[in-house]
Amino acid sequence: MARELIKQELKDGSVKLGYAWTIKDPIANVIIVTGMAEHAIRYDDFANFLNDNGYNVYCIDHYGQGLTAGSEEKCGIVPNSFFSKSVKDIDDLVTRLRASLLPTYIFAHSMGSFMLQDYIQRYTAHVNKVVICGTNGPNAKLLFRFGYLVTKLLVHKKNRLGKGDFFDKLSFGGYNKRIKPQRTKFDWLSVNEENVDKYIADPYCGFIPTKGFFREFLKGNNRLYKKKFLKKIRKDMSVLLIAGEEDPVGAYGKGPKKLQKLYNKLGLEDVQLKLYPGLRHEILNEKEHEAIYKDILKFLKAKHEVAEEILEN
Repeated sequence: MARELIKQELKDGSVKLGYAWTIKDPIANVIIVTGMAEHAIRYDDFANFLNDNGYNVYCIDHYGQGLTAGSEEKCGIVPNSFFSKSVKDIDDLVTRLRASLLPTYIFAHSMGSFMLQDYIQRYTAHVNKVVICGTNGPNAKLLFRFGYLVTKLLVHKKNRLGKGDFFDKLSFGGYNKRIKPQRTKFDWLSVNEENVDKYIADPYCGFIPTKGFFREFLKGNNRLYKKKFLKKIRKDMSVLLIAGEEDPVGAYGKGPKKLQKLYNKLGLEDVQLKLYPGLRHEILNEKEHEAIYKDILKFLKAKHEVAEEILEN
């Protein structure tokens, strides 16, 4: 078992950096797609768990994040169309890993989960099993539409590199409202105070992205729940939706439930949902993470056609 730095050289000449955790004689590959304002090394423990159970793991830092950003000053700076480019970059990695002739699955958290929702619409033939973590569903489409319209009005070439404080407050300002007493502005991330403190202390976490970031992120989300794209998802796709019941990103469980209902309505044969009572956004970093790891592993190891045992809600 080894962790190594890897490069993803893209067709436009740019380079993304991340990590690969590889083992001898793996049974499959797992790609991790991280959330916003975080980075790949935060998934080291989860990757090691997957290694111990037979999986190679790959995680590339997004544009403007972690190793790809390269410095604190460059965090949050993204190219135009970064959301759609990121989805294409995921497929570039999937395509390369498929050459190994091993099954390749994707786990995606938070911002990455929305990219994964888009991915299974655009590149549905390239994977057949995904884990969507800490996400929302079609109940958020009006918010995405409104947010994108606001950014179209307020963000332009001359100010796109400025810090998006207004959009950050608009997006995340209310996430702590159900938490009493409040200890930090990031309490919504996790019940585990040690995890919250590590996040705050990490210079590559919790930064405020640029105005251009918010415009492109909302632009990408604005297309997620349109019928002409949704109907492209393959019907034999296996999907595991996981979230904390106290996660404000998913409207406290409502979002994942509505997303499951939507996928079932589309005719997907295997859509499982697991909500964890009392837990918040970063369920992999809660004290109960081992049980969550095991639920994910059970899903990954299940026969693809239809999981032998549906996870209980």
